[in-house]
Amino acid sequence: MADAKEYPVRATGIAWFRKEDYATLRKIFTDGHKMPDTWEKWLKQAEKMEGDAKSRVDIVERVYIDPATFPAWCVENETTVDRQGRHKFIAITVAEKYGTTQ
Repeated sequence: MADAKEYPVRATGIAWFRKEDYATLRKIFTDGHKMPDTWEKWLKQAEKMEGDAKSRVDIVERVYIDPATFPAWCVENETTVDRQGRHKFIAITVAEKYGTTQ
């Protein structure tokens, strides 16, 4: 019988924003001006990206960004409060949950 280690779970994360946090996050992110101007527009893009990712990997994890804690997390992890910081936050969150041997 095959060992589960031979078939590691492939997981990826996607930044996910709550509707009530979206305007605040756009102000906090240094690249927020590049994001869709409404949560509904962002959601449409995010759901498409999520669907595309689900066709490529086993697990797609929605990683929620909290405007109250994300800036401090970025400082602690020596990253910027923008796309780079979001990607690092997502990567670490998914790695902690599913492991790093994907």
